[in-house]
Amino acid sequence: MNILLFGTIAGQGGIQSHLRWLAKAIVDGGHQVLIITPQPPDKAGLTWEEASHNGIGIYVTRQKIAAANSVQRNAQQILSLIRAVKQFDPDVYLGAGTSWRFSLLPLVLPQKTHCIFHEVMAGTAGSWRDPRWSVCRLFDEVVAQATPVGQNFARNFRWQKAIPTLPAIPEPLEFTAVLPQPVRKRVDLGTAKAALFSRLIPWKKAFWLVQQWDHLQNVLGELHIHGTGPEEELIQTYIAERGIGDRVKCFGRYPEGQAYVDLLSSYDLTLLPTVGPEGAPLVLLESMACGVPFVAYGTGGIPDYGVGNPNVIVVPPEPWETDQAIEYTIPKDGSQETRAFVTAVNQMAQKLAMGKINQEELQQFYLERYSYSVLKNAWLNYLQQLV
Repeated sequence: MNILLFGTIAGQGGIQSHLRWLAKAIVDGGHQVLIITPQPPDKAGLTWEEASHNGIGIYVTRQKIAAANSVQRNAQQILSLIRAVKQFDPDVYLGAGTSWRFSLLPLVLPQKTHCIFHEVMAGTAGSWRDPRWSVCRLFDEVVAQATPVGQNFARNFRWQKAIPTLPAIPEPLEFTAVLPQPVRKRVDLGTAKAALFSRLIPWKKAFWLVQQWDHLQNVLGELHIHGTGPEEELIQTYIAERGIGDRVKCFGRYPEGQAYVDLLSSYDLTLLPTVGPEGAPLVLLESMACGVPFVAYGTGGIPDYGVGNPNVIVVPPEPWETDQAIEYTIPKDGSQETRAFVTAVNQMAQKLAMGKINQEELQQFYLERYSYSVLKNAWLNYLQQLV
C-alpha cells in the first residue's frame, strides 16, 4: 500500500514521535510512506538522513517559492502539494493535528483513498474555525489514541460512526535505551522521591504542585520538577522564598535517551496534575516503561492508562471538565479537585510504604500494551483491514 501521512515532524512532542515511529512501522510492514509536513525535518525530530535511511519520503508544504505576493505563493504551494500527492497515488491518507490543508486535502485525493483522522488531542471542540469540523464531512474514519478521547470527539464534533482506539506510538525506550530491570520494593513513608516531567505551563499545574508541599512533606522525601516554560521562574522564586530548596528542586530542561531513562528510573513515583486538554501524555508511558508508578489527573485520555493497572492512580475527572474543556478553569486551592490529587499522592506514598506497588508488573503492563512491537502490529492490522 501507499500510505500518505500528514503532521508535524520538526521538533519534539507526542505527534512528532508518533509520526516518526508510525512511518517506520509502516515501512517495516512492506508499504510505501510519504509524510506531508509543514516544516522541514530537524535534528530534534525526524531528519532527512533518518527518513532516507528508513525509506520514508517527506514533502514540506511551506516551501520557499518566488512569487509576487503571498496569495500567489500560497496558490503555488497548494498546486505543488496536489501534484506531489497525485503522483504518490495513496491508498490511505492518515494524519493528525489541526491544519486546514490537512483537513481539506481529501477533496483532491483519488476516490480509492481511505481518509483517516487520528485524534491525538483531547477530542474537545474549539470554535467554528476548527479544521476538525471538515474531518466530519471529508474523512472516512476517525481513530482516537484513547477511549475517552474518542468519546469526546464523537460528542463534540457529532461524529456518528464508531471510533476505534489506537494509541499513538511513543519513542520505544525498549529500543532507544536500556530499560531498567525493576525490583519490587518498599519505600518508607516520608522518603519517596517524586518527580514531574512536563512543560511548565499553567494547566500542567507544576507551580501549583510545588505550592502543595506543606500537604505532601510528611509523605514524600523530595519533590523534583523537570522542564522549562513560563512557570519555571515562578517555581524557582517560590522555592527560594519558602526556604524549601533542600527537598523541593526545579532543574529545568531534562535530558534525552539513556540519560532520561536513568533519571526517570531514579524516582519512586512521578506526578502529573494536568487539567488541560490532554490526549494521552507519553511521559506517563515512559514512566511505566521504567517501572515507576504515577499519580495523574484523569483528563483527556489518561484514564485508559489506569484500566487494569493497579500500580498507578488516576484521579477521576471532575464535573467541571465539560464539552468545552479546551476553555478549562484551573481549580483553586482548597477545591475538591485540589484535595483529590493531594489525597491520591498520599495514597500512593502509603501503597509504596506497604509494598503494594509491583514495579515489575507495571513495566510488563507497558510492554504488553504500549511497546513498539505491539502498537506496530495493531496499526498494520488496522490499515490492512481497510484496504
